[in-house]
Amino acid sequence: METLHKNDQRVKEISAFMKALNDESTNKKAVYEQYKDIVHSITPLDLFYVEMYKENTKESIQSIKDNANKFVNVFYKGLSEHALLSHHHDFFKWMLEENEAIINHLKSLKPHFKENKMIDNKAQLLKGFTKCLEFEKKWVKKENILFPRLEKLVPSNKPLEVMWSLHDDARKQIKEIIHHFEEDILDVDRVKPIIGSYYYLVYGIIQKESIILFPVADKFLSDNLLDEMLEECMQYGFTFLEKQYVTKKNRIFDQFEQNEFKVANGTLNFKQLNLMLNHLPLDITFVDKHDKVAYFNETKTRHFPRNPSVIGRLVEHCHPPKSVDTVKEIVQSFKDGKEDMAEFWIKFKSHFLYITYYAVRDEQGNYEGVLEVSQDITRIKALKGEQRLLKWK
Repeated sequence: METLHKNDQRVKEISAFMKALNDESTNKKAVYEQYKDIVHSITPLDLFYVEMYKENTKESIQSIKDNANKFVNVFYKGLSEHALLSHHHDFFKWMLEENEAIINHLKSLKPHFKENKMIDNKAQLLKGFTKCLEFEKKWVKKENILFPRLEKLVPSNKPLEVMWSLHDDARKQIKEIIHHFEEDILDVDRVKPIIGSYYYLVYGIIQKESIILFPVADKFLSDNLLDEMLEECMQYGFTFLEKQYVTKKNRIFDQFEQNEFKVANGTLNFKQLNLMLNHLPLDITFVDKHDKVAYFNETKTRHFPRNPSVIGRLVEHCHPPKSVDTVKEIVQSFKDGKEDMAEFWIKFKSHFLYITYYAVRDEQGNYEGVLEVSQDITRIKALKGEQRLLKWK
């Protein structure tokens, strides 16, 4: 794994160029000519240092997104020289193959758009766009496996937050497209621009991966980390790819089997404790008093993704940018002793979820962290009357 190298002068000039290019009063051609050499020498890592993408930037996520494609296009020549064309690890091999499969799928839908035949091809397009929901495998692997590793290395997480927000945009747009095709009468004039925006967005995400995200990851993630990440990817799989992978490491901590968890109300060995937590019909996650994820159970009913990569990650980085302010408000209210619990209930796919956050305090009332609990209450809400006799079905 390499160390991060910062060229202060280049970063300073790139920041000045980006600021000047955003100034509506400037002559764009003159600005480009002035900074042409420095623009062409840019590296992917530079973008994690520039003023606009710093952790404490005054720019909003939306503002950065609005300008992202413009700057990627301007910097393309320099960044493309660092594109991940070859790789030393299967993690990148499969991620790049997944990108190719996604692009091929999107291309396969294009013939159905031609000559205004979208209405005639409505059924095929609905099926094809519904398959785009499988892109979620890609987004969730990046958010829960790749981003946590990079957060510990890069100087700013802002570019990662922006990419997560782009994932959310893609999620929203594909749902809108599917909704239009599910209508009895397809409104071509309304759905066509959304499709165009969706294609532009997904292609843009893949481009940013190939010339920015993956080159940085390839340089700074060790083989051991990449091995672990690849194993974790198997939980989700790869979009449109059928891959088999034999795990290289046994992650069961056998050394704890002889120890005990002993308290006044009972004793469990660590094997029993782990099994009990994993058999709870609840998703639980514990965030310590330093706002870092310390534990999550591995229940079979989990609705939101969790991977070992999340351990040690700041809780605010475990949520999409649009939810971060709410998460911070909850945690701070718990720390200040103003509140002890926050609750939400949402419709998630075909499920109705009840999500609660609890302040965890010791016997003296000292704040120790946050316990997040998520439960599928769909069946519970539907229960009526009583059932006093045993029924297995």
